[in-house]
Amino acid sequence: MNKNTFLSELSRKLRRLPVEEQQNAINYYTEYFMDAGVGELDDVTPIVGSVDEVSARIIDECTEKQVEIVKSEGGIKNSTKAIWLVILGIFAAPIALPIAIAVVAVVFAILVSVIAVIAALIAASFGVLVAGVAAFPAIFWAETTSQAMVIIGIVCMCIALGVLFCIAFYQLGKLIVIGIIELFRSIGKNRKNKTKVEGGVSE
Repeated sequence: MNKNTFLSELSRKLRRLPVEEQQNAINYYTEYFMDAGVGELDDVTPIVGSVDEVSARIIDECTEKQVEIVKSEGGIKNSTKAIWLVILGIFAAPIALPIAIAVVAVVFAILVSVIAVIAALIAASFGVLVAGVAAFPAIFWAETTSQAMVIIGIVCMCIALGVLFCIAFYQLGKLIVIGIIELFRSIGKNRKNKTKVEGGVSE
């Protein structure tokens, strides 16, 4: 495979990556071939590997960077991007399409379940917070100072617990999502390594 065909195929394989990542990869290999003095008709596969291997490696690197972003910044957008990259990595792995589809379906089902549970817990925690704020006016209706103090205590406890649980469940959800991402990344990597070993044995 000459360099032009390689770059064309690589661009096609990476088309679902963010545009910036695609361009960086194409620019890197274009410059690499120029620096190496590769001719128009030279076979580049012995130099850089097959398009499938290179695209899978690039997707892995992009996933690694995105997981680090999720760990440091969190956020639904970052997590969604990381999950998408994991899915791309699964399809890029040298495994049968039905197996890849099954793995992606499992990933999706687990994530939906986790997100639903965490969202419900955060909503319940927010409800406790709102209840505490809503109870604050009751202080002015207290007939005695002791009643007012009890109400103040309940209000403060509800607000504190609501905020604490919201933060705690958000962080828990973040850790679970990262754990799921890492789990399925490791499955994909193990499958790739197994395929390489089998390929080496068959050769």
